[in-house]
Amino acid sequence: MRGIVVAVLFVAAATGLRADPGAVATDEFDPAKLIGLDLKSAMSQLGVPQSVYTYRGDEAGQDNVVFYYSDYLYLFWYQDRVWQVRCDRRFTHPLFGLALGTPRDVVMRSFSRPLAAREDSLYFDIDDSEFPLRVRLVFADGVLSDVYVYRSDF
Repeated sequence: MRGIVVAVLFVAAATGLRADPGAVATDEFDPAKLIGLDLKSAMSQLGVPQSVYTYRGDEAGQDNVVFYYSDYLYLFWYQDRVWQVRCDRRFTHPLFGLALGTPRDVVMRSFSRPLAAREDSLYFDIDDSEFPLRVRLVFADGVLSDVYVYRSDF
């Protein structure tokens, strides 16, 4: 029995499971720092993903391998590097000073960067990065539901 408990604790630690996955974290998370990581660096920083799957974009050439982590973080890979990061509505860390679930009008009033609006999303660029990066803030039912950070040169 003790061996099973140790094994479960090891798997939980390796996959990044939290004691209380529903708890809201207060520490800011910067997904832009993950863009450009290679496999070894990503595994070192984040551990083993909970699952790995493929995702096809709108065009056949937009096939991705995606690492999914238990805290609702997704890494999209291209040529052995992270090119896009997604945090979905269940992600508990603030991103760019925003919490997922924030109403769109609050985001627009409180955001200091210029925002471009298209359909259900707001966009802004990150200029102080090694790569040209863009952030997409996706809204569903009037609240922030997903955040994507991606290389805008792809």
